[in-house]
Amino acid sequence: MNNLTQEVFEIIKEYPGIDTPEVCVEVALGTDKLYLLPENLKGPNLALWLMKNAREDWVKTCESVDELLQSGQISFSDDGELRATGYSA
Repeated sequence: MNNLTQEVFEIIKEYPGIDTPEVCVEVALGTDKLYLLPENLKGPNLALWLMKNAREDWVKTCESVDELLQSGQISFSDDGELRATGYSA
């Protein structure tokens, strides 16, 4: 597991039920890429904004989420919530 994937896993453990766009924002906080992030964007609208404006961070976050899903370390619900396997909130 690389550093980004570990960071993504830690975010999902800390915020059970978080979705992938919110994970991406958490990962990219503090970078100059998100200073134009409009307030109140969530879910698919946030994902679309990230794809257009922070594509590299979005792709890397999605790859990390995919790796965690494939290894069974997290689960993905029908409504997009991510949860660490074996952790409860």
